[in-house]
Amino acid sequence: MAYRVLSRRYRPKVFEDLIGQPHVTRTLSNAIADDRIGHAYLFTGPRGVGKTTAARLLAKALNCEKGSTPTPCNSCSSCLEIDESRSMDVYEIDGASNTGVDNIREIKNNVQYPPSRDRYKIYIIDEVHMLSQGAFNALLKTLEEPPDHVIFIFATTEPHKVPLTIQSRCQRFDFRKLRNSLIMQSLTGIAEKEAISIDEESREIITRYAQGSLRDAQSLLEQAISYSGKNIKHEDIYKALGVLERDVILNAMNALSRHDVSEAALAAREADARGYDPRRFVEELLSALRDIYLLGLSLDELVELPEAEVIALKKAGKSFTQEDIIRLMNTVSQGSELITRSTQPAMALEIVLIKAASLKPVLPIDQILSDLKKYKNTLGEHDGGPAPAAHGEGKANNSIVLSSEPPPVGVQAGTGNKGTTVEGFLEYVYQMNGPLAAELGEAAITIEKDKKIDIFYSAVDRNKFVSIEKHRELVKKCVREYFGSVYAVTLQGSVAADSKKEAAADDQKLNKLLDVFGAKIIKKT
Repeated sequence: MAYRVLSRRYRPKVFEDLIGQPHVTRTLSNAIADDRIGHAYLFTGPRGVGKTTAARLLAKALNCEKGSTPTPCNSCSSCLEIDESRSMDVYEIDGASNTGVDNIREIKNNVQYPPSRDRYKIYIIDEVHMLSQGAFNALLKTLEEPPDHVIFIFATTEPHKVPLTIQSRCQRFDFRKLRNSLIMQSLTGIAEKEAISIDEESREIITRYAQGSLRDAQSLLEQAISYSGKNIKHEDIYKALGVLERDVILNAMNALSRHDVSEAALAAREADARGYDPRRFVEELLSALRDIYLLGLSLDELVELPEAEVIALKKAGKSFTQEDIIRLMNTVSQGSELITRSTQPAMALEIVLIKAASLKPVLPIDQILSDLKKYKNTLGEHDGGPAPAAHGEGKANNSIVLSSEPPPVGVQAGTGNKGTTVEGFLEYVYQMNGPLAAELGEAAITIEKDKKIDIFYSAVDRNKFVSIEKHRELVKKCVREYFGSVYAVTLQGSVAADSKKEAAADDQKLNKLLDVFGAKIIKKT
């Protein structure tokens, strides 16, 4: 008898054997038990997770000679023929090679005839998204109202390419990628049945490279057996499968953590010297960065790696902040597109690693806010300028003080009916004198509880003081009419008369800012 590969020999025989898809197997089993069989099903999901296998299981369950049952006998003629893909009433059609309208017309002509022996005539169309638009259109009416003896089962890895008019006529089941633990368990069982000795690290490598596909894992195991025989060691796995050794990834990670551009370039050269695919290298690097990020959030349960690798990644992750990891992931992810398009992917990989290593560390936003607060405190309440003069003080330190006086006899004081707010006051001044309102809008105006008003300029030039002096009486009049005579107003500002002193003050503030953030000036313009 011809040799049968592992993926065929260990194909599930009943719904219970289909691992990782309990939501599918339970629903289908209950539907069969309750005799609630649909006329069309759509199985979607990544490759190698059991879509076509589930379709065959459903066909067996419906056509088993023991009756429609969730647990087919696997010994009757119908079950055996379906397992061997030679049933007269179960048609397995490759959608990729039967894409045209004529193929669908043939199906439409055949569905009117009853099954030759079994209860149902079942059409399993794999990769159904490959059908042409014309073929889908030709299938619509038949799919909506097929004969009672006909059932359609569609499988696809790209459900978004299946027209909604088709999907709406089907019961849809979304198959999931398998967890690494389930694949590991399956590989262990196969190795025991095949009397294969395989160490845990080898099974972990195969599982990681299978990327959630049990069929891929079985194929990789088959390849490892062909290389190593009955005794598989992890050293052989790297050679047999061309798998990327983790030390290369960790070397690249260490280069990034130290921002060592030359070491990053060497890591790219080493990967090329060992014959690794640059695209695969970037995928592994992104996966490692993702694992470091999750470990930094204490989400260890989401990182399905051997304990030794988890320890190594945690050690590498100590050199990064979470913000650093996100920036690196963005940079490497963008670089993967460059590598894919490049005619020299090895050189493109080198460029990507150099760029990633050149990224400087960033501070967490919480620390930035905290440091800004410290910086503000070092400069004082008014950004380094002198504090406002006390009420009632006269001219001093280049400031002017203006106090309102009681209204002249016969003048009515303001009542505040317009709303005594700073915004209302500026609007009132604007009606009297637009330019003055604009100048007052640059000031910090506060209304004190003790019926006092402060109008403070943190820094003004002499021309502005001339303007303020010019409008002294108008300011007094506006305050009196808007707020009332019970308010006193203090208007003051710091005059920057000496440009050298200004420059010195600016330098002092800049130096404080540099000290807070541990920064330095690269270029002055």
